[in-house]
Amino acid sequence: MLLYADGHSEGELGDPGLAARIAAELEYTRWPGPCLRTVEYGGGEYRLFWDALGHDRFRTVILGGGHISRPLAAMLALVGHEVTVVDDRPDFADRRHFPQGTEVVCRSFRAFLDTFTPDAATAVVIVTRGHRHDLECLRALLGQPAAYIGMIGSRRKVAAIFNLLRDEGADRRLLERVRAPIGLDIGAEGPAEIALSVAAEIVAALRGADARPLSGRRESDG
Repeated sequence: MLLYADGHSEGELGDPGLAARIAAELEYTRWPGPCLRTVEYGGGEYRLFWDALGHDRFRTVILGGGHISRPLAAMLALVGHEVTVVDDRPDFADRRHFPQGTEVVCRSFRAFLDTFTPDAATAVVIVTRGHRHDLECLRALLGQPAAYIGMIGSRRKVAAIFNLLRDEGADRRLLERVRAPIGLDIGAEGPAEIALSVAAEIVAALRGADARPLSGRRESDG
C-alpha cells in the first residue's frame, strides 16, 4: 500500500480498517529509514515494513530573508535544493543577496502561505523578524504535510508561541513535529554557523537520517 502526503492511498491490505489504523499510526511519525513496525488492531498485532520512496529533488522554503537566510540558501542550493525565500520587505527580498536560481518572493508571509502547498519533499524554515510573524507562519503550517518544519528562536520564545497555539486548540502531535529551537547542536556562533546547523538538520530530516556522528557508528550498524 502506498500512502501519499496529501492523505490518499493506493493498494489494499485486505481490511480497510487495518489500512486506516496504519495510516493513523504513521501520520505524525517521522520516517527513520527502512524499518519494521508493529501495529495493534482488532485484538492482534501486525508487523509491517515501512519504507519511503526517494525524491530526485528537494525543496526548501525560507520564510524571512535576513542574515541567517542568506548563507542557509547558499548551502542548500549547493546540495541541490530548490530554494524559495519569502520576505515582505523589498530590501530583504533582493535577488542579489541569494544564489542564482533562488526564487525570491516579495510578499506577505500570510499571502504566500495561503497559496503554498508543501509535500513530503519540502522543508520549511521560519526565520522571520519577529514573534508575531513567526506565530502567524507556524499557525498556517501546522497540519501541512511538509517533511520538515523548523522555527528559529530561544527556548523561551518557542515555549511562548507553543503555549499560544495550545490555547488556540492546536493538536499536540502537530506541535511535536516542529523543530524548535532549530538546527543541530554544533555549538554554532554567528549566522553562517547557525545556517550550517540548520542545513544539516534539514538534510538529515529529508533523508530519514538520525544525524549521529559517523565516528560513533559501529561496523555492525552498517
